[in-house]
Amino acid sequence: MRNSLLLTIFCWFVVQESIQKSSPEDDSYVAAVVEFKLTSDSSVALKEYVQYIKNAAEQNADIIVFPEMTLVRKLEVVKVPFHGLLREYPIPALHPELYDEPIVAISKAARDNKIYVVINVQEEMDCNNAPGEFCPKKKLYIFNTNVVFDRNGAVIDRYRKINLFGEWTRYPALKPELGLFDTDFGVRFGHFICFDLMFQVPAVQIVEKNNITNVILSTMWFSEMPYLTAVQIQESYAYSMNVNFLASGANNIAVGTAGSGIYSGRAGALISVMPGVPTTRLLVARVPKVPGKISGKYPGPIFDNPAETDSLLLIKDPSLLKRVSKIMTPGFQEINLVDKEVSCKITARISQRKGETAHYYRAFIQDRSNTYAKRKIGVAACAVVACKDNDINSCPYRFTKDEMNVEFEELRIEMTTYRHHYNKSLNCDDVVYFPISLRNNKFPLSPVNFTFVDSSQKGWEQNNFGRGRITYELKSRQNELISFGIWGRIYNKDVNAIRDISDEDRKKYIEIENTIYNAPNII
Repeated sequence: MRNSLLLTIFCWFVVQESIQKSSPEDDSYVAAVVEFKLTSDSSVALKEYVQYIKNAAEQNADIIVFPEMTLVRKLEVVKVPFHGLLREYPIPALHPELYDEPIVAISKAARDNKIYVVINVQEEMDCNNAPGEFCPKKKLYIFNTNVVFDRNGAVIDRYRKINLFGEWTRYPALKPELGLFDTDFGVRFGHFICFDLMFQVPAVQIVEKNNITNVILSTMWFSEMPYLTAVQIQESYAYSMNVNFLASGANNIAVGTAGSGIYSGRAGALISVMPGVPTTRLLVARVPKVPGKISGKYPGPIFDNPAETDSLLLIKDPSLLKRVSKIMTPGFQEINLVDKEVSCKITARISQRKGETAHYYRAFIQDRSNTYAKRKIGVAACAVVACKDNDINSCPYRFTKDEMNVEFEELRIEMTTYRHHYNKSLNCDDVVYFPISLRNNKFPLSPVNFTFVDSSQKGWEQNNFGRGRITYELKSRQNELISFGIWGRIYNKDVNAIRDISDEDRKKYIEIENTIYNAPNII
């Protein structure tokens, strides 16, 4: 009788274990990302991390992702000796005397809850004592680093941010190593950090070189209209690269950072948030291993409570003022714009409520560089953008719900542009185009509301003497659009920045970081 009871208890535990964990044979897995509100006390943040790891595991999540620089930041650092001590003692929870407290605590939480965990830290490496590390100089380096733990609490990967957004107190990765790790549920993940999303290495290379379909982003993203608000570009990246994308964002609305989600290729958002209030939210979704092959219902975008004030700062792209553009008018119109090697044909039918005050729309084209944090990047774009009035200085304009008096009955953009080119040395494309859209609720259009055909890709018949052609078209009437367009990254036109950082640059960045971590909603 006793043996029978023990066998029953043992079988119950086996069943519970199998329910919680996805396996290589399953056609999906459960992912969690955290939209994490910045706190001023790292010890409080660490306790919250541990609690959210537990909460995710209770919802059967196989993996949880946390945002950039919300655990260890400013003057706080940890050591991650991936090629040294962690080779011999890979589970910090079992050797707490050897590692910094945040690494030990997260290792223990991952181990206790049997879940993969991705965190971001500020890593210190002293090249006077760094066995196994690449050290060009005997000095102290500070990196922006992702650390990955498996279900046993072992550190299985470390990735150092390659493309720094300012961050003049830190160093980019000394070697451009990609972040990759395998799981016991049969999925290989790539991962990178925030501004990396804008660059060929790693954002494109990690997918195409390694033929992976699951990517992780840890970010503190400063949203910029009309092309680069957080959830907008996250969902667009998942669509264009046709990958599952797990994006975890830092929440600090006073300085303009918010936005997280879990996306599945061309199916769009399984779940996403773009909060206008200070908040921490755990997002959980079952993710198909084949991107876009979804079944059942998903939450999709989680909209703000109408009773809450939307206080998220959304900055504007200042370069719009320099772009070739043309004002749009009510009724049917066909607009043709040309800028260097790019041409746009925009066909639209716009209606306006009679007697109602209405905002305007302007068509834009771009074939030139944008500059971010001393990095010049190649951009080709065709877009329609909302403006408050007919003055280009009023673009873009996020109108209110009460101002939704203009509707696109039809809208089609046809872009003739640079075709895709495969970079054999990097094993990935030099050119990628993204369908971008932004509504006044801060979310993009669902893929069911548009068609996007990129005939500039390999294998498509080329036209116009080898040029590529892309079409982006509405499938339903829309009155919420702030922007709708094709945003292309022409990576082979990027100008690599020389790291010539002055004391003044460092001082200015420290001031920026002080603003970030001392914003009014930080407690």
